[in-house]
Amino acid sequence: MERTLLSFCRRGIVMVCVMVVACVFGLEAAAQTPIVLKVGTVNPSDCPRNTAAYEFAKVLGEKSKGSIKVEVYINGQLARGEAATFEGVQMGTIDVAPVGSAPLGGMFEPLYLPLDLPFVWFSREQIWKVMDGPIGQELLKKMETRGVKGFGFGGGWGFRHMQSNKRPIYTPEDMKGQTIRVQESPIYIGMMKQLGANPVPMPWGEVYLAMKQGTVDGMESPTFSIVSGKYTEVTKYVSLTKHTYPPISWFMNLKKYQALPADLRQAVDESFRATCAMDRKAEVEKEGADLLVIKKAGVQVNDVKDLQAFQDRMGPVYDLVTSKVGKEYMDRFMSAVKAAR
Repeated sequence: MERTLLSFCRRGIVMVCVMVVACVFGLEAAAQTPIVLKVGTVNPSDCPRNTAAYEFAKVLGEKSKGSIKVEVYINGQLARGEAATFEGVQMGTIDVAPVGSAPLGGMFEPLYLPLDLPFVWFSREQIWKVMDGPIGQELLKKMETRGVKGFGFGGGWGFRHMQSNKRPIYTPEDMKGQTIRVQESPIYIGMMKQLGANPVPMPWGEVYLAMKQGTVDGMESPTFSIVSGKYTEVTKYVSLTKHTYPPISWFMNLKKYQALPADLRQAVDESFRATCAMDRKAEVEKEGADLLVIKKAGVQVNDVKDLQAFQDRMGPVYDLVTSKVGKEYMDRFMSAVKAAR
């Protein structure tokens, strides 16, 4: 009887020890399992957004000491288009994403609309000064009501320029009578009408053939799109009108961010600062390289010296945006823009 009891006790002790060891190793394994963040972009491989996304993955991995692993999914693998990508961040199916001001202003938060006003920006330094200041921080804070945490403004799609097969653009008068493909946006339609052109809203997938067949005389896009879309094959003139520059905001799902411990939130904050800096740097370098490609392809490229002459015609477009965001906000935005020039 005593032997049986002793044997039973020994087996019980062994089982308890095994369970304790298993729990310890299980806890250690759980502690070593990194938190995974999925970054989604809509851009092809060589875009500055992707360069910045990979920088985020690298820096956050280092700053979190491996506690956070970032997986980067480019070229619309997680969602088709910027609007769907932003909705993914809201829902938490995407953890982190860069999103441009145009879909944000058009579908989610009207206060982003002024960022796409034609001929409002004259330099990247001006843009970044406004975006890093009170206006930009107000916009990012506002987006928390949409379920996302905004961290900063990276680069953008680059300044958008005029392309034409009819003639180069030096003054507003050169736009008169040209049939120009535009985005399906009241801002871009209004801009072309004020310049005397005939705007034709058209999906991006139809534009190359329209340029090739002469359905439209021209279009407008950043140099990145001209090169990646092979528009050098169907474009005679590129005029550097710099008519818009849609800044990029970097967002993270708010609940996912808030669920992180304080030290990892700090690591995320610091990593986003490095990400936005890389985004800006890569975008500037990419535009310079793309301009060389465009010129080498035989496209005639010209500067436009008097952008103020174009802006002076944009009154009705600015009035349209003011009606959507309110005079008080529009006045503050324009004051910040002028102070940053």
